[in-house]
Amino acid sequence: MRQVKTRRGRILDMGALAAKYEKERAISNVPVNARGDIIDSRGNVKVPKDKILNEYYKDTVPGQTTEVPIKEDDSTPAPAPEPTPEPTPQPEPAPQPEPVVQEEGVTEIGRRQRTREDGSTYWEIEYSDGSMEIEENV
Repeated sequence: MRQVKTRRGRILDMGALAAKYEKERAISNVPVNARGDIIDSRGNVKVPKDKILNEYYKDTVPGQTTEVPIKEDDSTPAPAPEPTPEPTPQPEPAPQPEPVVQEEGVTEIGRRQRTREDGSTYWEIEYSDGSMEIEENV
């Protein structure tokens, strides 16, 4: 890592600090040391970092540990492509009216269409001064 000079003129080498304290417990709620090994309450390594990384990449990176032949075998037929499902039409969203300026300095900042239990709908309008207004749909 790079060495930097502090304001007081001291040389600070983060790589050397990380190497010096790599076996110390990291300050967190996860029982790991600074290198990334899982440790027990006494600081002994239970699971090394290499094993953790191998397990992670085995599950997340496809083809990491499996061997795939380059030459395709002629005896196996190619799988038939699955039919694509037809898309379902999505309902069009309700049109949003333009914001209205009521008083000088007070503007509309939010508008939501709400539905009551009886099925009727109304607009809930919020203004920049914190006030709310309900506008009935007709």
